[in-house]
Amino acid sequence: MSERAPRRYTDGTVTFEGGIDAGVMPSEVDKNQVAFAVNANFRQGFVSCRPGFVQKNYDLCVTITADNDQVTADQTNVTADGWSEDCYGPQSISGTFQCALPYIADDGRTFILMLISGEVWFYDVAQNKAQNLSVSDDLKNPSNLLDGWMVQAENFVVIQDGFSRPLIFNGTNLRRAADDEIKCGKVMAYVNGRIWYALPNGFSFRATDIVYGDGTRASVLKETENTFLNEGGDFAVPSDSGGITAMAVPGDPDTSLGQGPLLVFTPRYVFSVQAPVDRDVWKNLNYPIQAISLLTSGALGARSAITINGDVFYRAVDGVRSFIIARRSFTDWGNTPISSEMLNVIENDQTNLLWAGSAVVFDNRLLMTCQPRYNAEGVIHKAMAVLDFDLITSMRKKFPPAWSGIWTGLDALQIVKTENAYGDQCFCIARGSDDSIQIWEITKGEKFDNNVAEGKKEIEWLVQSRAYNFEVPFGLKRLDSGDLFIDQLEGDVSFDVTYRPDQYPGWIEWIDFSECATTTQCLDLCPITNFKPQYRPKMRFPTPSDAPCNQTISTPARNLYEVQVMLNIIGYCRIKSLRVHAYDVQEPSVGECRTVYPACTPLDVCDINPLTYTSEAVNP
Repeated sequence: MSERAPRRYTDGTVTFEGGIDAGVMPSEVDKNQVAFAVNANFRQGFVSCRPGFVQKNYDLCVTITADNDQVTADQTNVTADGWSEDCYGPQSISGTFQCALPYIADDGRTFILMLISGEVWFYDVAQNKAQNLSVSDDLKNPSNLLDGWMVQAENFVVIQDGFSRPLIFNGTNLRRAADDEIKCGKVMAYVNGRIWYALPNGFSFRATDIVYGDGTRASVLKETENTFLNEGGDFAVPSDSGGITAMAVPGDPDTSLGQGPLLVFTPRYVFSVQAPVDRDVWKNLNYPIQAISLLTSGALGARSAITINGDVFYRAVDGVRSFIIARRSFTDWGNTPISSEMLNVIENDQTNLLWAGSAVVFDNRLLMTCQPRYNAEGVIHKAMAVLDFDLITSMRKKFPPAWSGIWTGLDALQIVKTENAYGDQCFCIARGSDDSIQIWEITKGEKFDNNVAEGKKEIEWLVQSRAYNFEVPFGLKRLDSGDLFIDQLEGDVSFDVTYRPDQYPGWIEWIDFSECATTTQCLDLCPITNFKPQYRPKMRFPTPSDAPCNQTISTPARNLYEVQVMLNIIGYCRIKSLRVHAYDVQEPSVGECRTVYPACTPLDVCDINPLTYTSEAVNP
């Protein structure tokens, strides 16, 4: 009687719009998701590398004061208004980074203000120049403080460090606050025509005068209305709340300013402040101005609590949270964050450093720093967690947002976004390998990174598939081969493929290979047409070797119940689908690995931890 031929199985992923899910077992990940990813982009149903980071090779300008005139450091080439037409000064910015803020001028031009070692730096986005505004000692704050806060109100920027009298920048000059203006404080927000700010004790907060209260925009800096407690004095949060950590305001389209109530965050609570525009009305209200809105985890950092449409997203102790979702879930048994798909990242963050985190919404993605590390000159972040909202933009289909894993390559200090009527740009202020402070642009569509030292570089990225059990979870299979389908192949791209049988903690080498698609032949030097990106409809992974052996259960490593595949790629391409093939085998007997497979050797594994995985393609 003839023996039955082994049954062949095929499993895989044909679309990737679901992003990642690291909060469940790999076998429970949805069919349109992957288990984890680093430097990946999940759009249009494909998975590719993230957009490129481009380092800004900016010029540095330094001014000094001499005979009440501002001149350049070498006292030459001075314009009529006292500013130099050229830039002179140090080759790089260094020091303890405290905070940064995008600034929008009245004419629509965009800039970035940075507080570094107590000095205020002004970066011109359009001209790619940075200038030190702290040109005298009285405009310098203490250099040993690790944190700072900024807010723009009208054309003014108020700069605080919780210790010094505030600095005020009006788009041209930097000065100290006057006696009748805003006092020393910490966290700030500009809401409904007033600057709200926390006092140095961390528990009290107050509001400045309303803008145009005296007929000028500068009235927003004054505190002349802050006289009596029942007419608008200081507010306070409970002593058990942990102190004020952030202020934010949700959007409200049915109001004249498009702003809802002020939200005051502490680590334990969230308070809302419903203050009327007219301060004289405050003392006659029959409802409380300040009320508790959320009795659950609050925000830990001022720069990581951001408004997204009518909601506020923020980083709490247990993950990323949405204020609206947390409010809606208040009566449920469990009020949970919205980042369980990023559990392996969230639970490994140092919570005592999350005060330094930052976040922006750019290109329809939430970018939030994570994996903070402390060094002698402040807190750096080894990665950015990415939540993609692009999946919900279609009119025909609506999908929930999808987590895209983490983006690495920069030691991020803060992420900022500049925007005006003509568009937006996103920048990452990062710490260089030489401890200098660098400015990188996070692009929307660049396929390669670009740094000053080496120019264009391929992006290194990683994707871990879900666990494929071939719809036979309890049947023993023998891994046979695999297929990878890609398109948009551009330049030299290398692939390193590994696999993991069942719950094995490491990764086993399968195959490494490279592909090349010449797309740029002449650049701008000749009229020959450049080639289009290429595609590969099927690239076959060969049968894995029988030699690697799982000594624990005495079977060949490719005998398994389920298998995960990890792709480590350097270069640009898009993955359309991935599939693996196997066939069934009989359950092994004890010692089969040694008797049937005499060449079997202990596993030669590649133990890649995505949390310590850092692309070297960006920051040399």
